[in-house]
Amino acid sequence: MKTKKNLLYICAAATAICGLASCNDFLDTMPDKRTEINTPEKVRDILVSAYPTFTSMPMFEYMSDNYDDNGDLYSYSYNQVREFYYWEELVETTQDSPSGIWSDAYGAIAAANQALVSIEELGNPEECMPYKGEALLCRAYGHFVLANVFCMAYNEATASENLGIPYITAPETSVGVAYDRGTLQEVYEKIDADIEAALPLIEGINFDVPAYHFNEKAAYAFAARFNLFYGKDYDKVINYATQAIGEDPTSVLRDLSGYSKFTNTEEWGRGYVDQDEPANLLLTTNYSYYPRLANQRYGITESILRASLVWSYFPGNNLLPVYDRVFHYEYRSYFVPKIIEFFEVTNPVAQTGQIHIVLPVFTTDETLLCRAEAHILKKEYDAAATDLSYWYQKKGIEAHTAAEIIEFYDEPTGENDETPRCNPANRTPLNTGVAYDHDQTCMLYAVLHARRTEGIHEGLRWLDIKRYGLTVTHNIHNGEPIVLEANDLRKAVQIPEEVLTAPGNMTPNPR
Repeated sequence: MKTKKNLLYICAAATAICGLASCNDFLDTMPDKRTEINTPEKVRDILVSAYPTFTSMPMFEYMSDNYDDNGDLYSYSYNQVREFYYWEELVETTQDSPSGIWSDAYGAIAAANQALVSIEELGNPEECMPYKGEALLCRAYGHFVLANVFCMAYNEATASENLGIPYITAPETSVGVAYDRGTLQEVYEKIDADIEAALPLIEGINFDVPAYHFNEKAAYAFAARFNLFYGKDYDKVINYATQAIGEDPTSVLRDLSGYSKFTNTEEWGRGYVDQDEPANLLLTTNYSYYPRLANQRYGITESILRASLVWSYFPGNNLLPVYDRVFHYEYRSYFVPKIIEFFEVTNPVAQTGQIHIVLPVFTTDETLLCRAEAHILKKEYDAAATDLSYWYQKKGIEAHTAAEIIEFYDEPTGENDETPRCNPANRTPLNTGVAYDHDQTCMLYAVLHARRTEGIHEGLRWLDIKRYGLTVTHNIHNGEPIVLEANDLRKAVQIPEEVLTAPGNMTPNPR
C-alpha cells in the first residue's frame, strides 16, 4: 500500500532530548556543535536517552473500560482527560498527550540510532556488542510504543493494509527529511528483526542499575509480549517468557502480601517500583500528571472494581486477599497506589519543578500471563492453567485445573447454577476474526481477567481491548452511554495535528 510522506519531529540524538517543552521546533535549526560519540563509554551514556520519558498509560486507562463517570459534582483539571474518556480527537500537547508521546518516542529512537552508528564507526568492538543489543531493543521498543498508540492492533488478515508509523533506522543529518508511514505489517517485521538481532547480543549484559535498562530478563520479557501481539509464533512467546521468568516463577512474582507493612500510599508506591523488587524487569522514569488525575470526575468506581478488577471473583468464587487494602477518594475513585508522584525540584528557591512517575514497563507477573495466553492460543489448556495458578497462588487463592477455570468462565446454566460466578463483564465477546472454540474462549476470558487485574493503572487493558476487538461502553452522567465498537477506527489514536499539517501531507488515520 502506498502512503504519503511527512516531516517528523525527530531530534538529532546529539542534541538535547526534550523534557516538558514542545518538540515542534526540533528541526528549526541544526546544531553547529555536536557531541562526538567516540568511546564505548559515550555509547553507553547516550543510551540513557534511548528510553521514552513520556507514557501513553494515562490515555490508555481513560479510554479503556476500567474508568467510569463519577458525575458532574466532580471536575477534571485537564481537558484531555475528558477527550480521552470520550474518545475524541486530542488537541492537548502536554506530556500525556499523543503529541508528547510522538515526539518523545522518536527522540528516544534517535538516541538509539546514534548509538548504533557510533558503534559502527568504532569498528564494532566486542565490548560494544551488549550496547548494540540494548540500542536495537530501544529502537524496537520505541516503535512498538508508537504502533500501540497510533495504529490498529496487529491482525494478520489486515496488517498489510493498515497504516503503520515511520520506522527510523538512521540519525537525521539534515533538516526537512520526509518519511513514509508504511504498513503495520512492515513495522512489525522491522520490530521483529531488531529484537531477534538484539537478543544474542544482550546475553550477560551488566548495568549499575539493571532495572532501568534492557537487561537480559527485560529483553526476553519484551520479546515475549511483542511476539504475543504479533501472533506469528506462540512457541517463541513461551520460550522467551521462560527465559525471562523461569519455568516456575513463584519466587520472582510480586508478593503483595508483604506490602501490608506499608502505612501509606507513598510507601506502597515506592515499594511497588523499587528497583530491587524481583518482579520489576524494566522500570522507566516518565513525566506525567497521572497521579494528580485519579481523584477527579472519571475514575475506577466501586462497581467496576467489584465486577472486573481487584475486588472481582476469580475461579473457586474467590476474592484476591492481597487486594484487601485499596485506597479511594471520597468513595468515588478507587486506586491501587502503584503509580505515585515523584516531584523533581528544579528551582530550590521557588520550589518549582517537574512531576514524574516510575513505571514498571515489564514485570514477571505480566510476562507469566503472556505465556499463559500463548498456551491457550495453542490449546495447551493444562499448561495455561498451571501458569494461571502460579499467579492465583501468589495473589492468595488456590490453584485451579483447566476444567475448573473453564467452568467458572462458562455461561451460567440456570437458576440453580452456583453463585457468585464470573461477572458478565468478564465475558465480553472476542472479535479477532478467529473462531475460538468453547474451552478456548473460556480460558481466554480467564487470562484477560487476570491481565486486567494485574495491569490496573498501567494502560495494558487498552491494548487487550484492541487486540481482541472488545466493545467498550462509557457511561455519561445525565446522558446516554457512548460505545466504542469492536473495530472502531478510533482505536488508532489520530496522528498529532502538528505532524499532519507539516510539509509532506502525512496520511491521517482514517475515521
